[in-house]
Amino acid sequence: MKKFWIGLLAVIGIVATMSVASASAAPETAVSKEGPYEGVFHGKVYAPDGSSANMSLDLTHRGNVVDGTVFLGEGLNIDAGLCGVGTIPASSIFATGNTSASNPKNLSATSAFDVSGITVKVDLDSQVQGDTLKANAKIDLPWLCGSDPVISGTLQRA
Repeated sequence: MKKFWIGLLAVIGIVATMSVASASAAPETAVSKEGPYEGVFHGKVYAPDGSSANMSLDLTHRGNVVDGTVFLGEGLNIDAGLCGVGTIPASSIFATGNTSASNPKNLSATSAFDVSGITVKVDLDSQVQGDTLKANAKIDLPWLCGSDPVISGTLQRA
């Protein structure tokens, strides 16, 4: 179980990218026009237990392609019910995704990760309105763990 939890924490660290994870739509050719996700966003993400961590996103949004670097600070705890509780370490990663051509202010995605032989699905949803980016990431844990935690955050354009 400890091996499972360590792997799950690594996956959740990736999930903290919330707003730029891979989208299921096929990528289109990027154009030079900037989209609503363009820029640097700063804020906090929160776990259901009230723990939080600072997050910064440095994004480019050309056409329907959103990519950039995600920086997550320390302090975010995830309660996986019977599978345990853990702290997500500070990290930074590059991520890419796509918005819908009909709604470039919304990015929804579903990703699945293998954690010690167990598939963990993550449903991501984010929206940009003006200079505010709001995002949620629901982590679909195996049924034996208990309820599925949702990480949420609000970030402001710098």
